Amino acid sequence: MKIIDIMAQSAELLGLDSAKSIMASASEENESTTLENEQVARLFNLIKFSLQELCTNYIPILESVEITTTDKKYALGSLTNYIRVHNVYLDGSPIKYKIINRYLTMEKDGTYTVEYYTYPTVNSLFDEIDFLSCFSPDSLVLSLCAYYSLAVGLFDEFNDFHERYLNVAENLKNIRVFNLPLRRWE
Repeated sequence: MKIIDIMAQSAELLGLDSAKSIMASASEENESTTLENEQVARLFNLIKFSLQELCTNYIPILESVEITTTDKKYALGSLTNYIRVHNVYLDGSPIKYKIINRYLTMEKDGTYTVEYYTYPTVNSLFDEIDFLSCFSPDSLVLSLCAYYSLAVGLFDEFNDFHERYLNVAENLKNIRVFNLPLRRWE
């Protein structure tokens, strides 16, 4: 799903008819003109925050990257949109590591595979958010509506949208951690 589609759904729920009509006629060629509208620009800036929150708290995206350490450490800031480390491997085997002062610290220098949680980078209205294909995009739409309402001082609307967002997001969390119960045979 494209960012602009999520923003258009949010604009419809919020009653932002002018922003919705501007986005309906938007194209990649006139993106900068589209972002000149205050409501569209605010939605675009808030969707970045909403995505980060959704991935941090409810739908983590696992990324894998190879790193080479110097001085037995690697700066976590070098990992794109870093949330937290999931695991570190050396030659396919998990190793012990520590996180000290925003550095990933290992026992020796080498080339490691780091699995970490991240969130997507949004640079354009027309970027695709493909990880949502497994889940309902409603969570992102409701989150964007909630934070837009808060940003413009509509506190009652914020409470309504935020409560609805939390209900949908909690359900996503439950889907994500679905496990079958352990069976014991005698």
